[in-house]
Amino acid sequence: MTRIWEYIKIALKNIQSNKGRSFLTMLGIIIGISSVILIVSTGEGVKEGVSGSLDDLVGGYIEFYAPNNPESGEYIEFTDADLDMVIEKVDHVKGATDFWMFSNATAQSNKGTFKAAPTFGNESLQFYNTAPIVKGRYFTKSDCQKGNKVCVITEKSAKKLFGSTDVLGMTVSMNLYGITQDYTIIGIRKDNDSAAKSMVFATADVELEIPITVLEAVYGYYTEKFTMFYVFCDSTEYVDTVSEQVMNLLEARYNVRGKEAIEVRDMASSVDMITDVLNYVTVFVVLVAAIALVVGGIGVMNIMLVSVTERTKEIGIRKALGAKTGSIMFQFLMEAVIITLIGGLLGILIGILGAKGICSIIAMLGMDGVTARINPVVVLGATAFSSMVGIFFGIYPAKKAARLSPIEALRHE
Repeated sequence: MTRIWEYIKIALKNIQSNKGRSFLTMLGIIIGISSVILIVSTGEGVKEGVSGSLDDLVGGYIEFYAPNNPESGEYIEFTDADLDMVIEKVDHVKGATDFWMFSNATAQSNKGTFKAAPTFGNESLQFYNTAPIVKGRYFTKSDCQKGNKVCVITEKSAKKLFGSTDVLGMTVSMNLYGITQDYTIIGIRKDNDSAAKSMVFATADVELEIPITVLEAVYGYYTEKFTMFYVFCDSTEYVDTVSEQVMNLLEARYNVRGKEAIEVRDMASSVDMITDVLNYVTVFVVLVAAIALVVGGIGVMNIMLVSVTERTKEIGIRKALGAKTGSIMFQFLMEAVIITLIGGLLGILIGILGAKGICSIIAMLGMDGVTARINPVVVLGATAFSSMVGIFFGIYPAKKAARLSPIEALRHE
């Protein structure tokens, strides 16, 4: 143990006497290790943040769609009776609605004209966006049946239109396809301006939610039959069960069992797809970063060969005084390992701080919930890998030093 400590002190003394060269040698290791930790930690944080935000936004609803391919001979159009059947007969369903979204409307107020994104549905449309109603109420089944020209808007929309959120009972004029209609504001929904929201919802200066019966009465759309609707579950954990039960009911109702006449898409699967893509990107970039480690290892080997050449006479003196081949080899191998370990520790520190910094910036840019996920396994793995790099690329220079003939080494100038 005493001898090992002596080798460590000799190695540290030599590294200290060549600070600049030693740092440049460590640089490849530092870049490689810090890149791996930074990318993995940031990637995990972004992945959890995105998937968590998307899951909060859309994880609990399922889309059912009838593609109506003429070649199949089947033509299906859903009705409100289908929606009522789903709500009544399937457990853990809190609502179902057909759905219309537009992004080419405008809304006017005394403050000007703004781009508007209206969505139309029945009273279950309230579950499409999980942000809560903070003022007033949502439109009811009665509002839908009577075709009441009412709407729910976001806090941001209220401020755009009127400069305040105290707008309950006020009217907003919306123009869609050349037809202008006034709507009474009955509810204000809390803003949700996360980056994940823009991936799912049509966003505009003004966002309105309106009873679907108005779409037919005012704009002439036929809404009594439709080929797509959403089902909203109590929780994401019920998505698979609800999806299966609703599909069984619909296929039995339209006598299309086994004909693939109805398709289903749950948003949780979309979240999983996004997560998978992020995983693939992370793995790819980590492999690229690992190349830097290999390059850094080659740098370690190169500088150790230079060190052997510079210290040839020292090696000859030590051998002449009785130093064994194994001790010479171990001394130089220890130096290579220490260089890579120091580089690895610096890389770990830089990687962790860098990941935290990048995730903080991403969070400030609007992607809530993104925090660096420091995986101890990755940190330990990076440390072990840097040690193996030092051992692997330090073996050849160490062997070269150990095999020097004492006489030739003493003659060396």
